[in-house]
This record gives sequence, C-alpha cells and structure tokens, in this order.
Amino acid sequence: MFASRLLAACFGLWLLLVVSPAEAATTLRVATLAPKGSAWGKYLSKLERQVARRTEGELELKIYYNGVQGDEAGMVSKLRSGQLDIAALTSVGLSRIHRDVMVLQLPGVLDSWPLLDKARRALASDLEAGFADAGFQVLGWGDLGRVRQMSKGFAVRKPTDLKGKRPAVWRNEPMAPVVYGLISGVTPTPVAPMEVLPALRAGNINVLSAPPLAAEQLQWAPQLDHIGADSTVCAIGASVMRKSALDGVGEDTRKTFMKLQARYGKQSAKQIRKLDDAAFARMKRKMTVVSLTEAERAEWEAVLREAVKRLSEGTFPKPLVERVVKLSGKK
Repeated sequence: MFASRLLAACFGLWLLLVVSPAEAATTLRVATLAPKGSAWGKYLSKLERQVARRTEGELELKIYYNGVQGDEAGMVSKLRSGQLDIAALTSVGLSRIHRDVMVLQLPGVLDSWPLLDKARRALASDLEAGFADAGFQVLGWGDLGRVRQMSKGFAVRKPTDLKGKRPAVWRNEPMAPVVYGLISGVTPTPVAPMEVLPALRAGNINVLSAPPLAAEQLQWAPQLDHIGADSTVCAIGASVMRKSALDGVGEDTRKTFMKLQARYGKQSAKQIRKLDDAAFARMKRKMTVVSLTEAERAEWEAVLREAVKRLSEGTFPKPLVERVVKLSGKK
C-alpha cells in the first residue's frame, strides 16, 4: 500500500513539472543608462509590470539600469553577441547600429518638437528598414529633451566665447567635433554619459550641451551656472531589440508586447517633453539664462550651416541630409 501511494505521489509530481507554466516563460534582458528612479527608468519599470501582467507571466523583462551593462557601445556589442535582447539607446548608441539615424540630430535643423515629429514620421520607415537590415527591430522611438548649452563660470554667447574652453562631446558622436572644429582654439573632451559628472567635478569639462531633464536627473545641473535660452536640436532615442529574440516570442505574446511598447512609448514621449520643460523652468530660476541677440544667433547659424554642409560631404548621404533640411523648411 505504501509503495503504491509513493508511486502515485511521484507520478503526480512528474505531471506538475511537465505541465508547469513557469517552464514556458520567456525572459528578455533589457539594458539602459537611465537610473531606475529617473523618468525613463520609471517608464521601463511600469512597462515591466504591465508585460508580466498582460501576458500572464509568459513574458518577463529583466531590466539592467544605470549603465550596469556598460556604456552604449558595450550594450550594442552585447546585443550583437546575444548577451542582451533589448537596449534603450540615445541617438549616439543607435548610430552604432544604423549611422543614418543621426540625421535627425543635425545641429540647427530640427530645433523644435513639431519639426522633429514631422521629419521622424517621414523617415521612420527608411530608418527602421536600416535597423532591420542590421538584424534589429525598433520597438519604439523616444525623446530625451531639447538640448541647451550650459557652462560653468562664464556665458557662451558667440562661437568665439568657446575659445580656450573645454566643451564635452559625446564619444563616437560625429557632429559636435565638426561644429567645434569650425571654431578655432576649442579643445573638446570626448565623454560617455556616465563620465560627465566626475569630469564636471574635476573641471575637465566646463561646457555641456544636454537636455535640462537629463542634466537634473543625472546630477549634472549643480555643477553648472549658465544655461542657454535657445535650443538647436531635440535629443532622441529608441528601444531596439534583436530580431532573433523577438522571433523567439510566441505570436500572441509578441503582439501583446508590441502593443504595450507602442502605448507606453507614446505616453512616455508626451511626459518627457513636459518634464524637460519643467526642468528648464527650474534651472532658469537657479542659473544665469543666456539669451542671444539676433546678431549672436546669426553667428551661430552660420557655423551650424557650414557644419551641416560638411556632414553631408561624407559623414551622411547628401540626399538624406538635403531631405531633412527640406522637411525643416530651412535653407
């Protein structure tokens, strides 16, 4: 009798193991530079909860915050090697997969959200095809904020005010070096986002171009005391996923996941823009605001026009640059 009961119990346990739904769960590894408590981190945390709930545990996200998987170059490398499945990247990180995405960041061209939205809609299918050719799916486009020039200890009104200064440039970003190369006497310092704070504290950089929201949430703002009223570019990003990993998700679960990505992506974009405006308003109360005269603005426009021209002569396809400029309605 005891033996038969033991056999029945073992058989029942075997059945539980075989049909256990936990065995069917798929975990996707997601990396981001954003801290968990930041606006972008909170969006990802909400998405993580909703994905688990709406797929009834069939799909789970394991999110690595705060750059623990390395800088964006490292994230892209891990995506390619299969160590990561998804990464939330800025335009600089995205350009390591498909360089042409950086045309949406041409300096002085798409300098407002309406212009960015117009150009991104027009180019989305072509850009997403470029990512697909590289083996990636764009899950959703995102925004970081309107880039403004900040400095420590001095105002930057004209290009020549940068002579002898140490502006930061994002490592592997092709445009800022061209802009600063047109201004003599400037020595830019290449940095990754996680290197900015220690570089500011050490005085290795004293000029930074970034969205106010990022400057606040990454603690850069207290190290700076001047901020420009003008913005020449709207910083963007996107979440990308290895197509092979996406193909490994069941069809129904995949559809649910993509719908959630689209929904929360739109909500996040609206929220980030409002939060960036609010951050700028707070920084204006604490910092000296640099409002350019028409003559000063014209000097910057001349530099940026020449920079865009040079970027179209080898860095990016000239027809693509011309298309973006035409969409902006600028000369």
